[in-house]
Amino acid sequence: MRIRKRFTGFTLVELLVVIAIIGVLIALLLPAVQQAREAARRIQCTNHMKQLGLALHNYHDTYLKFPYNAEPQSANVADRLRGCSWITRILPFVEQTAAYNQMQFVGDWSMQDNSSSNPNYNVLNNYVVDGFYCPSSPLPPTQQRTTKANGTITLQVASYVGVMGSYYKGGTSTTVSPFSPQFNSYGIAVGNGVIVPVGLGANAITMASVVDGTTNTIFAGEQSNYQFDTSGNRKDLRSSGYYGGPWSCGAGTGTWTQNVTTLRYPIGTYGNTGNVDPYNTNISFTSAHPGGMMGALTDGSVRFVPETIDFAIFTALCDRQDGAVVGEY
Repeated sequence: MRIRKRFTGFTLVELLVVIAIIGVLIALLLPAVQQAREAARRIQCTNHMKQLGLALHNYHDTYLKFPYNAEPQSANVADRLRGCSWITRILPFVEQTAAYNQMQFVGDWSMQDNSSSNPNYNVLNNYVVDGFYCPSSPLPPTQQRTTKANGTITLQVASYVGVMGSYYKGGTSTTVSPFSPQFNSYGIAVGNGVIVPVGLGANAITMASVVDGTTNTIFAGEQSNYQFDTSGNRKDLRSSGYYGGPWSCGAGTGTWTQNVTTLRYPIGTYGNTGNVDPYNTNISFTSAHPGGMMGALTDGSVRFVPETIDFAIFTALCDRQDGAVVGEY
């Protein structure tokens, strides 16, 4: 008698059902994985900004003032002298002493116009500090710029920007700040914040100058995501995304600036005066974190600032001396 062998296994229908079930499980699991990754990146971003806060305080302990961002530019175009940014000034306090000690504080830090070779070119070319970049950011961490005398340079673009102040009086959303002096080129720059220019009647800020309290005043925020124009085109408007990158203050007091912003528009807002080019003075905050941005307070803490924050509260956070009571956010 012939014995027939019986083969066991999945039928095609059973196999397709199993594959469909696995696909559903993966689809259910993927958002949770993405949320966990974003949570980890947000914690890392928070730590980066905490380091900025520690550097701010250590700088103040050393120099009895907060780092300032700009001095008036000098000389004619071919010999232009433009200073370094507040980010450059805090390098020794974020464990970057080796690079800082190689820098020479002369010449044009923007490298845009000066016909003389810049002594910092070799230091700044391809120099990247990981702590200045938000891990959630989809923006490129570096960019290339053509210098006047040194050819092409690769510069970091930072995710964090100093707060020069608020265009509106703190605690209001429609009353223009009466603070003086104001600087009117490429937007309205108001020095009622913590990271301010010096010269033309302005001085570096001390702890005593933050009369609203360090826990109620933001000194740095995020510019870590694209802005979108009315046609949906992506715009990279980080305030460090121009000549000299995060190391240059721009053209100094009273003209185009870098690495600082004066709050004038809500988070993620594109367009209008001072908010269309990276060297403008009112570039809005942006963030890749869902629902808002991380803000570094002057006491060294970091808080999440939601996109839905009452704008009057936001102006109060950016104005160091308005006397307004900061509400919940």
